[in-house]
Amino acid sequence: MLRAGLEPQGLESALRRKRQGDEERLGALLIRLGLISEQTLLAALSEQLQVPVLDERSLAVIAPRITAFHARHPVSLALAQRLAFVAWEAEETPDATDAGMPPPPLHVAARDILDSTLIEYLESGPAAGRGYRHYLIAARDLERMLAQLSRRGSETEALTDLRRLAEDAPIVELVNGTLARATDTRASDVHFEPEEFGFVVRYRIDGQLQATEHYPRERFDAVVSRIKLISGLDIAERRLPQDGRFSSRMAGVDTDVRVSVIPSVQGESLVLRLLPNIQGKRFDLENSGMEADHLAIYRRWMCCPDGIVLVTGPTGSGKSTTLYATLTACDTEHERILTVEDPVEYQIPGVTQFQVHPDIGFTFPSALRSILRHDPDTIMIGEIRDAETAGIAVQASLTGHRVFSTLHTNDSPTAFLRLADMGVEPFLVGATVRGVVAQRLVRRLCPACAAELPQGQIPAEVRAEVERLGVANPCFRSAHGCDACSHTGYKGRIAIYELLEANDALRAALNQLSPSLETLAQAANPDFRTLREDGLIKAAKGITSLEEVLSAGGQSSPLR
Repeated sequence: MLRAGLEPQGLESALRRKRQGDEERLGALLIRLGLISEQTLLAALSEQLQVPVLDERSLAVIAPRITAFHARHPVSLALAQRLAFVAWEAEETPDATDAGMPPPPLHVAARDILDSTLIEYLESGPAAGRGYRHYLIAARDLERMLAQLSRRGSETEALTDLRRLAEDAPIVELVNGTLARATDTRASDVHFEPEEFGFVVRYRIDGQLQATEHYPRERFDAVVSRIKLISGLDIAERRLPQDGRFSSRMAGVDTDVRVSVIPSVQGESLVLRLLPNIQGKRFDLENSGMEADHLAIYRRWMCCPDGIVLVTGPTGSGKSTTLYATLTACDTEHERILTVEDPVEYQIPGVTQFQVHPDIGFTFPSALRSILRHDPDTIMIGEIRDAETAGIAVQASLTGHRVFSTLHTNDSPTAFLRLADMGVEPFLVGATVRGVVAQRLVRRLCPACAAELPQGQIPAEVRAEVERLGVANPCFRSAHGCDACSHTGYKGRIAIYELLEANDALRAALNQLSPSLETLAQAANPDFRTLREDGLIKAAKGITSLEEVLSAGGQSSPLR
């Protein structure tokens, strides 16, 4: 029966090990080698030996009797674990007791019912004079029962059950199915949110949370434990935040998943960030959304042998994607490119990337000091967070290195002021920063259902701005919704940009006693375009909607 389901090569490998002196039974050896499942082996042994299998449901019914037997009889836990068995007595009937009949046979469930040591112990010990009846049992069920007998406390028992539940097929299917749906819908994040009587799963698609799925509360702890196990986290720790990651192939796409777990009032809240391995399609400056004039300016900055280029914007505005596209466009064959990141989200061929570890002292400043001795041409800093990192970036630029980094500011002029606020001398900011990119993400209109927006619905000031920007034949479109876009009207996202170059006028403004945002904006080149204006160009081309641009770029620009 077993031979029919085995590959000949696998069976021959197991038999060869037996011939070489492996004392493990053939069935156990086949399981360890991954050639058959334990359920297949138990079914075959049950048919061959005419011994029933004690399944999980039956075990749950007789568990109290197992606990009672091991509590009354001198069967040590260590012995039960070594011989891998549990025992219980059948319920005695009043008639049998009154008639003085011998006690019924002892019931024994064991991992190996043919173990001679176990048989000798039973016949000379608890089953002497009464006999015994054997049952086969799965290893995980036996281990769970032995764990309950260990009396280590309810917490240990709960963790054992959680680990078992986390490996059960329904839980594995729920987690895998959720991740596959997230990949199919191009979701960037998956949220598992506990509630009082259940939990919900939500997907962040094109920047917005969608598709709420409700599940019963009874499954939540097992789902959390499943995700913790595959991401290398501690399932026993529920009081502190934890971060982990794992890799998986979901819906045909190799994906890295970053896991964040934070305890809340209702339970642990989980967020999974999906990082699909599609660099060839994703990291391309030509398809990033930069207009031709912006792209020409940015490439000119990239060609400078030294200086700092900053990419700014709030969290989730696509800054990392822009930087990865920049590194991909660099000449990795003839240049030494190093990055310092926290965390490393994607691996770029030809680029040496470093992950900071603050807990052991490998911070952004210490990492930068080290990599400067690795003869780099280009350095990418994941984020300038403090004065020390900013100072090292400036020094690296002054010593002939090209530096790319991100900064959290709302617009491009503020980035110059932020560096000055961090303690960098304003004249050094003007001398080292080549330019600043500010960006936001807006949703693309679904090409299947977007419709042209009537001229009467376009505000007069918008039409005037578009005319001033020189857009030929503007064609505004609006979102409607169809099956292709899940009735949202949008499918995918594109960035809008604001590029501010450090010219002589801007450097002079920085050297003033108290430079302001307005003076820096006034010093910008005449062709400087704000986020709102760049967004209006894309809206006038029918790429996105006017509502998206006004939401991301603002109703009016403080820089105009």
